[in-house]
Amino acid sequence: MPEVEKILKLVADGVLTPEEADEILSALNASARTGKPEPQPEPTRPATAPGQARHLRIEVLESGRRVVNLRVPINIAGWASAYLPGLSEQDSERIRAAIASGVRGPIIDIGDDGDRVLITSE
Repeated sequence: MPEVEKILKLVADGVLTPEEADEILSALNASARTGKPEPQPEPTRPATAPGQARHLRIEVLESGRRVVNLRVPINIAGWASAYLPGLSEQDSERIRAAIASGVRGPIIDIGDDGDRVLITSE
């Protein structure tokens, strides 16, 4: 989906915040499902039910040194999991299942000899 790639690039370039991108991607997703634009939610309404995960944290350590520490809104995380290099289809599906269930906590924890990838829903 070219729109998703453009939006993710705008976030990476600092033009959009992850929260702004989350709102845009939610509207695009709803529009794609129904064929018409989704009504805009109230700004103060939470995107998920209380207690459900709202963000995905991605941490990468190399030789014990943190090189990546990202906090991504859940809407972006579901789509972005397909674009993460080195992530198997099984791990991508695991992330999508955790997002769909709304569960909080570690999803993927891979590491050895000071190198580690930890993906957690918050």
